[in-house]
Amino acid sequence: MFRLSRWTAVVATLTLTVFGAPVAAADDSPFSSIYTPTDGVRAEVGEPVLLTGGSIMPNGTAAERVELTFDDGATWIGIDWPTLPWHYLLTPTQPGDITFRARGWFGDTVGETSPPRTFRVGTGSPLGPANCDLGCFYTSSAFPHNEPDTDPVELGVRFTVDRPLRLNAAYLVRGTYQGPITVRVWGPDGTLLHEHVDSVRGEWPALLSAPIDPPVPLQPNVDYVVSYYTPQGGYRQNEDFFIGTLLSETFTFRADAGVFHYGEGGGFPTDTWGHSNYAIFPHVIR
Repeated sequence: MFRLSRWTAVVATLTLTVFGAPVAAADDSPFSSIYTPTDGVRAEVGEPVLLTGGSIMPNGTAAERVELTFDDGATWIGIDWPTLPWHYLLTPTQPGDITFRARGWFGDTVGETSPPRTFRVGTGSPLGPANCDLGCFYTSSAFPHNEPDTDPVELGVRFTVDRPLRLNAAYLVRGTYQGPITVRVWGPDGTLLHEHVDSVRGEWPALLSAPIDPPVPLQPNVDYVVSYYTPQGGYRQNEDFFIGTLLSETFTFRADAGVFHYGEGGGFPTDTWGHSNYAIFPHVIR
């Protein structure tokens, strides 16, 4: 997000390929899994939904290309964004269930098709399953790079939940700055709901937990922001991440969910930059 740099949004181009005969999968082929949306979540007609997943070789490298099917294998859509995680932006045009699968390729070798994933479209759809008794949270497998910015800044993520819950922790990945941070929770219109100074520290790939005590009550379909203030920058980020609505169990992260605010002491973050993700994730309980 370095303010003097320039960025170019990456737009995934999609091609439709129809395969006549089935292709056998090899033992050394890519293994594919779907991350989001999770099963049974609810999307809206006309809202771009971010489909993500991973297609990985046995040695841990990414597949060379990834395909999705929305008709149980009759046709396959190739994704020109087969990184880890891969991304595909789908805009539903009518209510109903959408089921899809994924598979990866390496050279001429195709991997097994992933198990199906189904999400619902339309306001009349029932809530999907979410067992948050022990906690629910979403985290990304995307590698967040160190940002060379050294200015004081507050970084956060904007989200909603689909049922009454309580926010009891913020999970985050620290960057080069390892000093104390101020963790905050914001309600609609910048109402400060929680604030504490935390010294949690650690290097990537450590996912660190900053407890929020007492937990903050959350109401359905209300925008909240969980954030932290760093006086010397030194954070991590991914650009071109929140390019659409990401749905995971009870959480909804809409496009440009990653937010920031520059200035001494921080403040309610509302600015966005390149669809960025700042590696901070809410954790909720019932």
